[in-house]
Amino acid sequence: MIPEDYFLLLTTILFIIGIYGIISRREGISIIISSEIIVNAAIINFVSAANFYSALNGISYALITLIMIVFETVVFIALMVIFSRKTGSLSISKLGRYKG
Repeated sequence: MIPEDYFLLLTTILFIIGIYGIISRREGISIIISSEIIVNAAIINFVSAANFYSALNGISYALITLIMIVFETVVFIALMVIFSRKTGSLSISKLGRYKG
């Protein structure tokens, strides 16, 4: 069986990669991919804790989180399509013009 420390190390690395991706990118699609990496780190944490403690609560939380992030991604992509049609670009820096 894989030790719990390896899962924590993996999720920490994934979380750092996701945060770096959000900070360093300017395009909407890259930001959503980076946020997906962060959520996947949380899901791995839930499942590894459920496996370590022999409980199904972590797996149910992971499924709920997965369903929630799918809906969030669909809405974000729809907003990015609308934004892309208006500006011709996916750059987040152009969002400053649209206040209201």
